[in-house]
Amino acid sequence: MSVRRRWGIAALLFALVLVIATFPMRLALGLSGATDAGITAREVRGSIWSGELVEARLGALPLGTVRASLSPLALLGGGVELAFSRADERLGALAGRLHGSDPRGVSAVSGTTSMSGGLGMIPVDTIRFEGATVRFDGAGQCASAAGRIQLAVTAPIAGLDLSRGLSGPLTCAKGRAQAALASQSGMERLTLSFDGKGAYRAQFAINVDRDPAMAAALAALGFKAGANGFVLATSGRF
Repeated sequence: MSVRRRWGIAALLFALVLVIATFPMRLALGLSGATDAGITAREVRGSIWSGELVEARLGALPLGTVRASLSPLALLGGGVELAFSRADERLGALAGRLHGSDPRGVSAVSGTTSMSGGLGMIPVDTIRFEGATVRFDGAGQCASAAGRIQLAVTAPIAGLDLSRGLSGPLTCAKGRAQAALASQSGMERLTLSFDGKGAYRAQFAINVDRDPAMAAALAALGFKAGANGFVLATSGRF
């Protein structure tokens, strides 16, 4: 190969790298179908190497303003792999990766975000991720789940203090992602499961330990007496 040809190939590769490096994040997200993976933002700035998503959301979960970068290799293969991070003194740190191709979902997510609207009648205020991974295959079945989540219930429920949260591991169960959460005392348990479209089912069980006043208060809030104490079941979509 002649020197001129080698220089020509090098120049072509450099130009290709330059185009990829400066390609606008906004256009890349639109072309890659990232919105189908649940990513939205009020404004998108920067390039695919160093972008910023202003007031970003993942489904119904607000992420705030995050730094983001897309994987060029995933884009060339027709997929979406977005690394995002947030360093906010008010909202706290949040980081992870979002995958828009099969299996789609999120991986290695750590940090805290608010839960707008909670879980229906269950007043969940925030969700904390600890190395959380949840991915779904093309049929919407849970393909992998790992890590832990913690839900904080700040609103009072019949006088209970659940501000320290309910936590537990993420697993796949019967084709759905599932988190079996418990409070520190173990007297309160919440089972949350959801599918690849974000439809969730939640069951919140509280052991009243034969306290008639507590039982009456829970019944007034819609809890039903069951084998595992008083139970409140709800469903919705993230």
